Amino acid sequence: MFSVLGFAGVAIYLFPIYWMLISGFKSSAEIFANPPTFFPRAPNLDAFQSVFVQENIARYLRNSIIIAVPVTLLTLALGSMGRLVDVALVMVLLLQVFPEALIATPIFIIFKSMGLLNTFQAVILATTSKTLAFALVILRPMFLQVPSDLEEASYVDGCTRFQAFWRIVLPLMRAPLLVVGAICFAQAYGEFVYPITLLNQQHLQPGSVGIYAFIGAEFADWHRVMAFASIYVLPILALFLLLQRNIVSGLTAGALK
Repeated sequence: MFSVLGFAGVAIYLFPIYWMLISGFKSSAEIFANPPTFFPRAPNLDAFQSVFVQENIARYLRNSIIIAVPVTLLTLALGSMGRLVDVALVMVLLLQVFPEALIATPIFIIFKSMGLLNTFQAVILATTSKTLAFALVILRPMFLQVPSDLEEASYVDGCTRFQAFWRIVLPLMRAPLLVVGAICFAQAYGEFVYPITLLNQQHLQPGSVGIYAFIGAEFADWHRVMAFASIYVLPILALFLLLQRNIVSGLTAGALK
């Protein structure tokens, strides 16, 4: 009984991804067919060829990764030190009360005055301000649960505070860091508000902004949208499939603690 319910739940959860994938192989007319077709009548690669050749999706994927990787590393670095500064934690969490659309305007003005508009650095810093709060909430309690006796023993062996943190504490937090890193990478990879606000040059925009070009006020090229989205989510799907065991073990470790 539970197996059937579990299978049904997984099927419902994965159905949107399946629909997105098959829609990329359909024609524009078939997407709006009534009744809908659950498998393309005449599968074709026209939409995929278009997004590769005409829209240069490879550039959008590269830009998304250029943004997501530094955001993930910076978030983990700052999130790992969150146990040291309570005031910073409160300030970062307080900023999350405001929606991104509200914060985007002052961030735009600040980066404009600093000459950082149309740079990846601006998007990386802005996005990190968003992912850091999540990392601090998850990581800080877990870091605080590491016995202080371990660090004190390393001091006796001649380690500095940084060496004790690097050699003793961080290895113990490998699983939680992996989980938080994967989730932060997915958030940064799909970030939309800050890239569209801070990057107005097309060659710098990530895929989350590039897919927006297919949707107009009166028309949406849905079969190319689906083809673009299918390719765009592949890195995230691959990441979570490769790290699924580590992510599950990290979540379980967090639950046990």
